[in-house]
Amino acid sequence: MVSGAPAFAQSSANSSCTTSPAAVRNAADVCQKARDLFAFLVPQVGQAVAAGNPIPGDAGSLGGFGKRAISVRIVGVEAQLPRNNVPLSFTSDAVSASDFGAVRTAIPLPAVDLAFGVLPGVPLGLSNFGGVDILVGATVLPSVSKNSFSVKPKSGGIGWSYGARVGLLQESSLIPGVGVSWQRRMLPKSEFFYTPGNDTLSVTGTSVRADAIRLIVSKRLTFVGLSAGVGQDRINGKSNVSAVVNEQISGVPQRGTGSLTGLDESVKRSSAFVNASFSLLVFRVVGEFGWSKEGPERPTVNTFGSKKPNDGYRFGSLGLTAHF
Repeated sequence: MVSGAPAFAQSSANSSCTTSPAAVRNAADVCQKARDLFAFLVPQVGQAVAAGNPIPGDAGSLGGFGKRAISVRIVGVEAQLPRNNVPLSFTSDAVSASDFGAVRTAIPLPAVDLAFGVLPGVPLGLSNFGGVDILVGATVLPSVSKNSFSVKPKSGGIGWSYGARVGLLQESSLIPGVGVSWQRRMLPKSEFFYTPGNDTLSVTGTSVRADAIRLIVSKRLTFVGLSAGVGQDRINGKSNVSAVVNEQISGVPQRGTGSLTGLDESVKRSSAFVNASFSLLVFRVVGEFGWSKEGPERPTVNTFGSKKPNDGYRFGSLGLTAHF
């Protein structure tokens, strides 16, 4: 058991690190690398899950019971994944700083989102105020591989979302739609693998959720629509880590294993986005572009080229939205 090491102070107090066999006495370096990798990846994945507009190209409320909207889209974040093969070791006497580097990699997440009208709200001039919609959806995680790093989904690769939207103004011919929403969006259960050489660092049973709060304004003009919004994303990731390291101990080839439990990362980010839509029969083709603001500083022992865990990221989506 390794405990009380200074490098552990940046992560969950409930996490612990163990190694086997007895000859492998020092897990601090491997465990710190696992912590830093997790801290670097969680904000990126969480941003892809949160996206921007819960129903692209839309705001306000649907107008009451029986009104529905559906969106099918692919969301992507301009992610940064490790570039370099950083060796893993259980035998170093102390935590060492390594540079994982970073390479730009798009992580596409197909998503389906639905809105169901519940309350129409009350008349307010040429609009309605206080309409309520229920939001539900599903996100699919594909397998992604880049250099020594890969992401693989578990249990079907589908994550669910739910929430609600309140229309401050329902869109009409003269009035723009204005709405606020809250939605909890979850990444499908997944595994991350980092495999430098003949070593393996596995981040297993990973769960990431994003609580997305949005304020959105939209207006359609004949066939073209524009919308814009701001919000806050509260992202949380939980996971466990296992490691297999092959190295020489006193001149003898040795295979060591280690585990780190209770990884827990929480970050809070502000974001903004714009949508542009074009009506095509009953569908709207909608494109979205957004960006997240840099978050609070998150120090790490290891580095990722010029990138940091608290960096902001650009994101976008392309898809179809229909009302029925």
